[in-house]
Amino acid sequence: MNLSDKISEWLDPVDWNLVLSSGLRLLLTMVAGFIMMAITGFALRRLKKRLLRRDQVEGEPPSESGKRIETLIRLLRQGLYLSIWIMVILIALNEVGVKIGPLLAGAGVLGLAIGFGAQNLVRDVISGFFIILENQMRVGDVAILNGTGGLVERIRFRTTVLRDLGG
Repeated sequence: MNLSDKISEWLDPVDWNLVLSSGLRLLLTMVAGFIMMAITGFALRRLKKRLLRRDQVEGEPPSESGKRIETLIRLLRQGLYLSIWIMVILIALNEVGVKIGPLLAGAGVLGLAIGFGAQNLVRDVISGFFIILENQMRVGDVAILNGTGGLVERIRFRTTVLRDLGG
């Protein structure tokens, strides 16, 4: 038995119509993922321009509003891109025959456990997101937080850095 006979014996049981149709569906799923990323990027660029125009009309300094808006757009972009690719991966796994029901159930349980364990972290991040979104505080403002007052040097989602009179 020569090599070509062994290869032919190994490839004979393969249903090539199924392989081609599944491969085509996988390719279309990937293309749809890239198209969704392009649409998301376009929508986020439009949102950024609209927010910048709104802040100009309200008389906010472009440097401060630009930083805040860039932070928000970056956060939204990461979340949306992650969601798109998780969906693409789940569809691809389903296409190749992996049962995704148990994966989704496991992810739900894991998310619930992390949610209970990291409740304070999630609350701080959401609060920080709304502080930045609503422009409640900006770099250069004087603020009193938990009894400590000073000049706001930096604002992040979980932390605000103040410099008091003593430095």
